[in-house]
Amino acid sequence: MEEAHNKMITKQELVGRAREIAPMVAANAEKDDIAGMVSDATIDAFCDAGFMKIFVPKIYGGYEMAPDVMAEVVKEISPYSTSAAWVLAFYIGHNFLHALFPKQSQDEVFAPRGFSLTPGTSAPGYKLTPVEGGYIVKGKSSWNSGSSRAEWYMNGGMVENAEKPELILFMAPASDVQVIGNWDVAGMRATSSCDIAIDGAFVPHHQCVPAVDMLEGRSPGAKLHANPIYSLPMVPLLQCEVLPCVVGAFQGAVREFQKLTQQRVQSHTSEKAAEKQSAQIRLGKALTDSALADDMLRNYLDLVLNMDREEIKTVEARAAIRARVAAITDFCANGVNEVMKGSSASVFRNDSPLQRIFRDINMLRVHGSLDLETGSQALGRVALGLPPQCVV
Repeated sequence: MEEAHNKMITKQELVGRAREIAPMVAANAEKDDIAGMVSDATIDAFCDAGFMKIFVPKIYGGYEMAPDVMAEVVKEISPYSTSAAWVLAFYIGHNFLHALFPKQSQDEVFAPRGFSLTPGTSAPGYKLTPVEGGYIVKGKSSWNSGSSRAEWYMNGGMVENAEKPELILFMAPASDVQVIGNWDVAGMRATSSCDIAIDGAFVPHHQCVPAVDMLEGRSPGAKLHANPIYSLPMVPLLQCEVLPCVVGAFQGAVREFQKLTQQRVQSHTSEKAAEKQSAQIRLGKALTDSALADDMLRNYLDLVLNMDREEIKTVEARAAIRARVAAITDFCANGVNEVMKGSSASVFRNDSPLQRIFRDINMLRVHGSLDLETGSQALGRVALGLPPQCVV
């Protein structure tokens, strides 16, 4: 497939490849959940398909495509494994973040094979001590999704003794990072979202960017690359990662519920579930709601792609976007919970895809960037002339 990477590729080709890989993802999903990581075979298939190059600039051999391409690829995977889709989305999206760093950083990261597998989080878990040419970094962070195959990490920290507090985002090679194997959770188990620690590693200035520049779409990469996608604010773009995971999970749950309803027979009465009015109503509503969720995703992508490039950088637009994503997540989680109410206790067996989706989406709905109350509060505060209480 490498030959295909050296010529122009279309969205349809990439989505088609995701559709071809999906059965393998489904076959590995239960084992991955138990292992606490997405299998190497699945990650290798994602890499070989070219997915990691979706956002990589063309000068580094990437495809330099729009966010809807990533979303469609991820949505093909997420009905079968929310965890695999999540890790894929983060790997794709964090190559976008690499493209926002200074040119020297991009040269280092993209040179080996044209992309990187990069977990990370923007939370300020690290202390950056200024030294000649950069910083000495110490600290710890959580929620580093995809740590099992990491090559680089992006994290955040505060500069020690700075005149004005400022969050700095930095890239560190995996060789400078200690992975703490503490990922033992109820949902999103296969994401290997481990804690990591950095103890005294040197990070040069060219691997650092002020977070505010990323949040407001004025990073070094925005000035370096002509394509307007690189001037998008960070959070609206990264929400294009997570939203197809959520919507696809809901669609996967509805698909599983439909199969269950067609097959299920009540053990005492031999009544077929498919002949029960309540099951028919629940399935009909679930099908409608999952289609609406897909419409919401497409509407969100249209918004991000077509909003005026200066307007989308305003705090008002970014707060509204964050609140919208949280509301869509809440809608999808409620939809999954409704089909669970109409299922039997047997769907809580560990080999049932439905219980895995149920666990995954209820963990995602309280994720820091997807929580409904947090997103709604941010928009409400901005509407009242107050600063948002969270990153937007």
